[in-house]
Amino acid sequence: MSTSTQSTRIVSGKRIFVGPEKEELFLDAIKASGCELVSEISEADGVVWFGRDPIALESSLTPNVKWLQIPDAGAEKWINTPIVKGSILVTCASGIYGHQVAEHTLALILGCARQLEFYARQTKWNPSEVAVSSLSGKKVLIVGAGGIGVNLTSMLKPLQCEVTVMSRSGRQVSEADKSAAFSEFLNIVGEYDFVVLAAPATPETQHMINSESLSRMKKSAIVVNVARGSLIESTDLVDALNSGVIAGAGLDVTDPEPLPEGHPIFTHPKILLTPHVANPPALKKASFARHVEANCRRFLHGEELVGIIDLERGY
Repeated sequence: MSTSTQSTRIVSGKRIFVGPEKEELFLDAIKASGCELVSEISEADGVVWFGRDPIALESSLTPNVKWLQIPDAGAEKWINTPIVKGSILVTCASGIYGHQVAEHTLALILGCARQLEFYARQTKWNPSEVAVSSLSGKKVLIVGAGGIGVNLTSMLKPLQCEVTVMSRSGRQVSEADKSAAFSEFLNIVGEYDFVVLAAPATPETQHMINSESLSRMKKSAIVVNVARGSLIESTDLVDALNSGVIAGAGLDVTDPEPLPEGHPIFTHPKILLTPHVANPPALKKASFARHVEANCRRFLHGEELVGIIDLERGY
């Protein structure tokens, strides 16, 4: 046998189904990976699903499907479904949207610091002056050490912020000044000027911003949420803002979502609100396509996939 033959790895073909719609970006990504596109799930070894409804997929999966790629960074809609609890390997998009969401998070932080939620609503050129602040020297607590938290830490450092990154385990993030575990949240939250939520939605993070945690914050503190609305008890947040317990909030996600017409968050003078657009469709699709190509290539070559959902952690 020649040397060239010995060094060549024989790889069996892998067939991938894309649904619920045939996005050209994803089709091109799969072709580039070397996998084969198929038109029916019944023919597929793997499924790339750019949809948020597990129920729409459950009845279509066949025993030949060994791998499912979902588009969400968080897995809370999928974690308790028969799909994830079954024999299929399921990967999410954890970490791949980090940079673009971190950019939006930084915009919310700066907007709140400079009171844009107040100034942008003015109807005359010389409005009343309100207190604004610089980020220089401010202490920022980022709850979540995934792609958003890591990217945001790098963006905040040139602005001379002191950054603490909080994770479930308390692992050290290289760019951060400090690291902390979720279990320390109530004990240290009062030290920070900005509390940024970038953690997955799990029982541990559910309503972590509530009347108790808000009461421990600085009166000048600002809460920013780009994770999931369920991390904040909305009524408690609005009450805290109304009574001056904290100074403001920047929200890209809410609970409930979408907000019902007339909800006080829409018009609250201390809330800078964006309608879940930190990861807009065009950017999301491009990032997901790159992830799909990389994971399909790994699937083809029998390598470990990126973003495998951990049932114990819940993401």
